Amino acid sequence: MITAQDKILHVASKLGLTSLKDMQGSTGAVYDVDTDLNGQIFSAASRHQNPSVTNLTDNQFEVNEALLVENIAFYVRKTSGGVTNFQLDYGSSAVIVFDLVIGNKRVMKDTPVFASGSPYAFSNVANVNITLGAGVAQAYLPRHQVFMEGAGILIPPQVQWSINYTIFNTVTGAIIAPTANTAIGCYLFGTKVNLNFNTSI
Repeated sequence: MITAQDKILHVASKLGLTSLKDMQGSTGAVYDVDTDLNGQIFSAASRHQNPSVTNLTDNQFEVNEALLVENIAFYVRKTSGGVTNFQLDYGSSAVIVFDLVIGNKRVMKDTPVFASGSPYAFSNVANVNITLGAGVAQAYLPRHQVFMEGAGILIPPQVQWSINYTIFNTVTGAIIAPTANTAIGCYLFGTKVNLNFNTSI
């Protein structure tokens, strides 16, 4: 079985980054919001410089950084701040179809992430308790995010990346425009490597 570390080291050796073996791995996440409403995320991260919108200053890692993306999640951010519910804003038949672009290559193309339904790895439905009158019943209610697990895509150092997305109505096939006062955000979560100063200095 190929581990996350094996993938990172393999790509690093192909890029000629011999110091990667001296780096420390940790959990990492990057996020950004499409405040321009143009269907692109991360491409304009440097313009935001705002922790409520993004945690990036650029859409490429430095020479000693890389991220093995394990989960990709989308969410709806209100213009006034805070996160609202994707399914309530866009409907239960909404689907996000996205491309993950690294460098000039689309490493994930036309990948759907559904607002609800199976398989659960692509779902934002959670089993929670709700109160119905005097009783309590189990019901499926949507979480804030729609997400995809197990991506296994490595973003190498010094290569720009972005996500292009469109929201579709799966019943009519129509493109769904952003709802008023909201914007789509995305975060990439996985294993990140950083320079280990204990062994590199």
